[in-house]
Amino acid sequence: MPQAPALEQGQIIPIFTLPGTDGMPHSPWDYKQHENLLLLILQSSRTPEEQTVLQAYAQHYAAIREERCAILSITADPVITNLHTQETLHLPFPLLSDPQGTVIERYTSWKNETHELRPCLVLADRYNALVTHTPVETVADLPPISDLLATLQYINCLCTP
Repeated sequence: MPQAPALEQGQIIPIFTLPGTDGMPHSPWDYKQHENLLLLILQSSRTPEEQTVLQAYAQHYAAIREERCAILSITADPVITNLHTQETLHLPFPLLSDPQGTVIERYTSWKNETHELRPCLVLADRYNALVTHTPVETVADLPPISDLLATLQYINCLCTP
């Protein structure tokens, strides 16, 4: 698998617009100057492991929102597959579709021939500046949500309104 792109802390995250399960296009610019942004990049929304991760973020959604953070999850699945998962799991955040990997490859390793990727967690502050970029081998290797919440609390101390 190719290496994940080198993103530097403090740089503005790569801009994109992707379709979401809510029928709307989503972009990091939608959140700029209003909220921190968590990008959760997963291979699919269909596997039990990835659904467990999505459910964990859904369960902690209120705490994440309390820290003024929005979540966008990006998968290589088509919109219809993500929509089914969204409805089945009752996710409070949108699942974005990038089956061609044009956005995914800007954040993590992407194999165009097989459409395989490394799961990745990206956290940007409300100015879209990169705080953390964590590509991992498997979804089980993603950092705990408690670490994310601690980082968000720290960011909010630095970036008071």
